[in-house]
Amino acid sequence: MKRWKNRLLVMAILSIITLITTVIIGVSFAWFTNEENITYQGEIGFVEADIDVYFDDGFGGRIEADEVEISNIISKPGVYRINITSDSEPFFIEDLRIDVIVSSNIDTYVRIKIYEQLTFIYDNNGEINELSVYYEEGVDLNYDFSGWYDNRIFDNYIYYENPVKRVDENIPLVISLVDSYYQGQSFDTRSPGYSLQMAFAIEAVQAKGGPENVWGFDTPPWGGTW
Repeated sequence: MKRWKNRLLVMAILSIITLITTVIIGVSFAWFTNEENITYQGEIGFVEADIDVYFDDGFGGRIEADEVEISNIISKPGVYRINITSDSEPFFIEDLRIDVIVSSNIDTYVRIKIYEQLTFIYDNNGEINELSVYYEEGVDLNYDFSGWYDNRIFDNYIYYENPVKRVDENIPLVISLVDSYYQGQSFDTRSPGYSLQMAFAIEAVQAKGGPENVWGFDTPPWGGTW
Protein backbone atom coordinates (compact mmCIF):
# COMPACT_ATOMS: atom_id res chain seq x y z
CA MET A 1 0.00 0.00 0.00
CA LYS A 2 2.84 2.39 0.91
CA ARG A 3 4.62 1.53 -2.33
CA TRP A 4 1.46 2.41 -4.27
CA LYS A 5 1.19 5.76 -2.48
CA ASN A 6 4.84 6.51 -3.26
CA ARG A 7 4.16 5.71 -6.90
CA LEU A 8 1.19 8.09 -6.94
CA LEU A 9 3.35 10.79 -5.34
CA VAL A 10 6.08 10.36 -7.97
CA MET A 11 3.50 10.50 -10.75
CA ALA A 12 2.00 13.66 -9.28
CA ILE A 13 5.41 15.29 -9.02
CA LEU A 14 6.20 14.34 -12.62
CA SER A 15 2.86 15.76 -13.75
CA ILE A 16 3.60 19.04 -11.98
CA ILE A 17 7.08 19.19 -13.52
CA THR A 18 5.63 18.45 -16.94
CA LEU A 19 3.01 21.18 -16.47
CA ILE A 20 5.61 23.71 -15.35
CA THR A 21 7.87 22.80 -18.30
CA THR A 22 4.96 23.16 -20.69
CA VAL A 23 4.11 26.57 -19.28
CA ILE A 24 7.77 27.67 -19.54
CA ILE A 25 8.01 26.42 -23.12
CA GLY A 26 4.73 28.08 -23.96
CA VAL A 27 5.81 31.38 -22.46
CA SER A 28 9.18 31.16 -24.16
CA PHE A 29 7.58 30.31 -27.47
CA ALA A 30 5.14 33.19 -27.10
CA TRP A 31 8.02 35.55 -26.26
CA PHE A 32 10.09 34.53 -29.27
CA THR A 33 7.06 34.67 -31.51
CA ASN A 34 6.33 38.16 -30.26
CA GLU A 35 9.91 39.18 -31.01
CA GLU A 36 9.67 37.85 -34.56
CA ASN A 37 6.47 39.75 -35.25
CA ILE A 38 7.67 43.15 -34.13
CA THR A 39 7.53 45.56 -37.08
CA TYR A 40 8.66 49.14 -37.56
CA GLN A 41 6.51 51.51 -39.53
CA GLY A 42 8.36 54.56 -40.87
CA GLU A 43 9.34 56.36 -44.05
CA ILE A 44 12.80 55.98 -45.56
CA GLY A 45 13.90 58.88 -47.76
CA PHE A 46 15.17 58.29 -51.29
CA VAL A 47 16.73 60.37 -54.07
CA GLU A 48 15.83 59.94 -57.73
CA ALA A 49 16.35 62.14 -60.78
CA ASP A 50 16.21 61.53 -64.52
CA ILE A 51 16.73 63.33 -67.84
CA ASP A 52 13.90 64.01 -70.29
CA VAL A 53 15.17 64.76 -73.81
CA TYR A 54 12.73 65.90 -76.50
CA PHE A 55 12.17 68.47 -79.25
CA ASP A 56 9.70 71.30 -79.65
CA ASP A 57 9.52 73.32 -82.87
CA GLY A 58 6.91 75.62 -81.43
CA PHE A 59 4.16 74.38 -83.77
CA GLY A 60 3.50 70.68 -83.43
CA GLY A 61 4.25 70.37 -79.74
CA ARG A 62 6.48 67.77 -78.12
CA ILE A 63 8.51 65.43 -80.36
CA GLU A 64 10.17 62.47 -78.63
CA ALA A 65 13.94 62.21 -79.09
CA ASP A 66 15.29 59.17 -80.92
CA GLU A 67 18.23 57.13 -79.72
CA VAL A 68 21.05 56.52 -82.20
CA GLU A 69 20.57 53.49 -84.43
CA ILE A 70 23.28 52.79 -86.99
CA SER A 71 21.59 49.69 -88.39
CA ASN A 72 19.05 47.06 -87.41
CA ILE A 73 21.65 45.40 -85.19
CA ILE A 74 23.73 48.38 -84.02
CA SER A 75 22.20 50.90 -81.63
CA LYS A 76 23.32 53.17 -78.80
CA PRO A 77 20.88 53.19 -75.88
CA GLY A 78 20.86 56.50 -74.04
CA VAL A 79 22.60 58.32 -76.91
CA TYR A 80 20.49 60.75 -78.95
CA ARG A 81 21.06 61.91 -82.51
CA ILE A 82 20.62 65.64 -83.08
CA ASN A 83 19.97 66.96 -86.58
CA ILE A 84 22.48 69.71 -87.41
CA THR A 85 22.06 69.80 -91.21
CA SER A 86 18.53 71.07 -91.91
CA ASP A 87 16.16 73.25 -89.92
CA SER A 88 13.22 71.89 -91.92
CA GLU A 89 13.76 68.32 -90.72
CA PRO A 90 12.76 66.79 -87.35
CA PHE A 91 15.12 66.68 -84.38
CA PHE A 92 16.86 69.92 -85.36
CA ILE A 93 19.26 71.23 -82.76
CA GLU A 94 17.47 74.54 -82.29
CA ASP A 95 14.38 72.64 -81.14
CA LEU A 96 16.20 70.55 -78.55
CA ARG A 97 14.75 70.67 -75.03
CA ILE A 98 16.15 69.05 -71.89
CA ASP A 99 14.31 68.76 -68.58
CA VAL A 100 15.33 67.22 -65.28
CA ILE A 101 12.67 65.13 -63.54
CA VAL A 102 13.13 64.97 -59.76
CA SER A 103 11.18 62.26 -57.91
CA SER A 104 13.10 62.44 -54.61
CA ASN A 105 11.05 62.65 -51.44
CA ILE A 106 13.86 64.39 -49.54
CA ASP A 107 15.91 67.47 -50.38
CA THR A 108 18.28 66.60 -53.23
CA TYR A 109 21.17 68.19 -55.08
CA VAL A 110 21.48 67.40 -58.79
CA ARG A 111 24.31 67.69 -61.29
CA ILE A 112 24.53 66.78 -64.98
CA LYS A 113 27.31 65.95 -67.40
CA ILE A 114 26.63 66.36 -71.14
CA TYR A 115 28.58 64.32 -73.69
CA GLU A 116 28.73 65.66 -77.25
CA GLN A 117 30.20 63.94 -80.30
CA LEU A 118 30.09 65.19 -83.88
CA THR A 119 29.77 62.25 -86.28
CA PHE A 120 29.72 61.63 -90.01
CA ILE A 121 27.72 58.70 -91.37
CA TYR A 122 28.11 57.38 -94.91
CA ASP A 123 27.02 54.41 -96.96
CA ASN A 124 29.82 52.29 -98.41
CA ASN A 125 28.25 49.82 -100.86
CA GLY A 126 25.32 49.17 -98.57
CA GLU A 127 27.40 49.13 -95.40
CA ILE A 128 26.69 51.98 -93.00
CA ASN A 129 29.81 53.49 -91.48
CA GLU A 130 30.17 56.08 -88.76
CA LEU A 131 33.15 58.31 -88.14
CA SER A 132 33.78 60.46 -85.06
CA VAL A 133 34.77 64.00 -86.01
CA TYR A 134 36.81 66.34 -83.86
CA TYR A 135 34.59 69.20 -82.76
CA GLU A 136 36.55 71.84 -80.94
CA GLU A 137 33.89 74.40 -80.08
CA GLY A 138 31.10 72.18 -78.84
CA VAL A 139 27.47 73.18 -79.22
CA ASP A 140 26.15 76.58 -78.26
CA LEU A 141 23.01 75.68 -76.34
CA ASN A 142 21.16 78.10 -74.13
CA TYR A 143 21.31 76.49 -70.72
CA ASP A 144 18.63 77.90 -68.47
CA PHE A 145 20.90 79.39 -65.84
CA SER A 146 18.02 80.25 -63.57
CA GLY A 147 19.22 78.12 -60.67
CA TRP A 148 21.95 76.29 -62.63
CA TYR A 149 25.69 76.73 -62.20
CA ASP A 150 28.02 75.85 -65.09
CA ASN A 151 31.16 74.26 -63.63
CA ARG A 152 32.17 72.40 -66.80
CA ILE A 153 35.46 74.21 -67.14
CA PHE A 154 36.60 72.42 -63.96
CA ASP A 155 34.75 69.09 -63.77
CA ASN A 156 32.38 68.99 -66.80
CA TYR A 157 29.27 69.20 -64.61
CA ILE A 158 26.35 71.62 -64.45
CA TYR A 159 24.89 71.94 -60.95
CA TYR A 160 21.46 72.92 -59.77
CA GLU A 161 22.22 75.35 -56.99
CA ASN A 162 19.24 74.69 -54.73
CA PRO A 163 18.09 71.47 -53.03
CA VAL A 164 14.92 70.16 -54.64
CA LYS A 165 12.37 67.37 -54.24
CA ARG A 166 9.12 66.20 -55.82
CA VAL A 167 5.96 68.29 -55.61
CA ASP A 168 4.03 65.50 -53.89
CA GLU A 169 3.80 61.71 -53.86
CA ASN A 170 2.33 61.59 -57.37
CA ILE A 171 3.89 64.63 -59.03
CA PRO A 172 7.65 64.92 -59.70
CA LEU A 173 9.37 68.28 -59.95
CA VAL A 174 10.31 69.33 -63.51
CA ILE A 175 13.34 71.63 -63.90
CA SER A 176 14.25 73.04 -67.30
CA LEU A 177 17.90 72.76 -68.33
CA VAL A 178 17.61 73.68 -72.03
CA ASP A 179 14.50 75.58 -73.05
CA SER A 180 15.62 77.38 -76.22
CA TYR A 181 18.56 77.78 -78.57
CA TYR A 182 21.41 80.10 -77.73
CA GLN A 183 20.04 83.63 -77.30
CA GLY A 184 17.65 83.24 -80.21
CA GLN A 185 20.47 82.88 -82.74
CA SER A 186 20.46 80.48 -85.70
CA PHE A 187 22.65 77.39 -85.72
CA ASP A 188 25.38 77.21 -88.35
CA THR A 189 24.25 74.02 -90.11
CA ARG A 190 26.67 71.35 -91.30
CA SER A 191 26.81 69.44 -94.56
CA PRO A 192 24.56 66.38 -95.13
CA GLY A 193 25.88 63.25 -93.43
CA TYR A 194 26.89 65.04 -90.26
CA SER A 195 25.00 64.70 -87.00
CA LEU A 196 25.54 65.41 -83.36
CA GLN A 197 25.24 62.65 -80.79
CA MET A 198 24.47 63.56 -77.20
CA ALA A 199 24.37 61.54 -74.00
CA PHE A 200 23.83 62.55 -70.40
CA ALA A 201 24.98 61.49 -66.96
CA ILE A 202 22.83 62.72 -64.09
CA GLU A 203 23.69 62.37 -60.42
CA ALA A 204 21.47 63.03 -57.44
CA VAL A 205 22.52 63.03 -53.78
CA GLN A 206 20.67 63.85 -50.60
CA ALA A 207 21.19 67.45 -49.59
CA LYS A 208 22.36 66.55 -46.09
CA GLY A 209 25.92 65.26 -46.38
CA GLY A 210 25.59 64.05 -49.98
CA PRO A 211 27.75 66.64 -51.76
CA GLU A 212 30.50 66.35 -49.15
CA ASN A 213 30.62 62.55 -48.93
CA VAL A 214 29.72 61.57 -52.50
CA TRP A 215 30.99 64.45 -54.63
CA GLY A 216 33.85 65.48 -52.36
CA PHE A 217 32.82 69.15 -52.06
CA ASP A 218 33.03 70.73 -48.62
CA THR A 219 31.47 73.86 -50.10
CA PRO A 220 29.47 74.44 -53.31
CA PRO A 221 31.40 75.33 -56.50
CA TRP A 222 29.47 78.64 -56.57
CA GLY A 223 30.51 79.51 -53.02
CA GLY A 224 28.73 79.65 -49.68
CA THR A 225 27.56 76.53 -47.88
CA TRP A 226 25.44 73.53 -48.77
